[in-house]
Amino acid sequence: MKPAYVRATRLVAPATIQLSRLSGSYVPGGVSLTMEDAATSSGGRCVVAREPEVIVRPPLLGYPPQLAPLEPATDTEIPRIAVMELPEGRVLGRHHAVITGQGDLVHELSLYFGALRPREHPLFLAPFPGRPERFTGRLGVLTSRGDSNYYHFLIDVLPRIGVLEQAPEIAPPDRWYVPAQTSFQRQLLDMFGIDPAQRIDSEEVNHVQADCLVVPGLPSVRGEKNPPWVVEFLRSRLLSQVPDRGHRRPVYITRSAGSHNRAVANEDELVRMLSARGFDVVDPSALSVAEQIATFASASLIVASHGAALANLVFASPGSTVVELFPPGSVLPDYWRLASSVPGVGYRYFSAWPTSSRRNRPTALITDIEVDLPALSAMLDELQESAPRR
Repeated sequence: MKPAYVRATRLVAPATIQLSRLSGSYVPGGVSLTMEDAATSSGGRCVVAREPEVIVRPPLLGYPPQLAPLEPATDTEIPRIAVMELPEGRVLGRHHAVITGQGDLVHELSLYFGALRPREHPLFLAPFPGRPERFTGRLGVLTSRGDSNYYHFLIDVLPRIGVLEQAPEIAPPDRWYVPAQTSFQRQLLDMFGIDPAQRIDSEEVNHVQADCLVVPGLPSVRGEKNPPWVVEFLRSRLLSQVPDRGHRRPVYITRSAGSHNRAVANEDELVRMLSARGFDVVDPSALSVAEQIATFASASLIVASHGAALANLVFASPGSTVVELFPPGSVLPDYWRLASSVPGVGYRYFSAWPTSSRRNRPTALITDIEVDLPALSAMLDELQESAPRR
């Protein structure tokens, strides 16, 4: 349904813009494709924090061998990352579109999942947004699409602080516009030293305008590219705040009872097999952020189905390996990219040959998993035999 949703949004966008003129013209009427374009047209400033880079990664290995991923898993090109000062800039809507003082959508900063063109953004489905809440001074923007998800908050949102730090000519903001509704968001903001008094909750105030928006770019504009500098940044800020969990042990990461997709159909049998091998069974949703970090930092071997909890691979220790479980015929390279950015961490996918020809990211994300226990047992034997002795 998503392609139809995107096409419908593009079709109604012109009417939405016209209707918005009846109540303040808060829906953007123009587009700035890049941060440089937006800064130039609004009298702001754009500074490059990181130059473009190419990341060379190791081969993607797993079971069955040479199963093609659903998306390209070649060398990753990372575009330049910039920081922008935007006078009279706004942020609008629950998907957090950035808009210049002249009413142009900043496309580079307002990408939405599956939407490739500016007027495919969901904000064009709402012609009458309320008046923005006004803030004096400099307001830093951390919020972005998908930030209610643990992975996107950890990997996309918080590293924007690191982007700003790499552009010292841009002064820091007075306050931050950031989501703070969930417990994990508040815990991570506390760990980064962003006091509640410095936060404007983007879920409570979904339309803001400031004298000057300070907007760091996203570490990965399109796709889950997981550049190594993001891993280094998060490890340097967070690992030191977590106590040592002692001896290394293997863990199985189960999905919480509230998860509605990618469930392991034969999980009871899988847990019995893994428990007999000495695995601990961990439900990350029952842990604090610090406990999740400590769990992954102390794991020698991690088995988990594809899901946001694997964002914690950022904190895995050298010598550990992750085995990521997928539905038949499905391999997504997201966490392979992340694991390959963590020093000394190995990765294996575990799937099966496809049972149908209809395979893509959306179907992979909603399909449950039946684990071939003998094949997984053989993979674990191989990994545990090759693991360094401690």
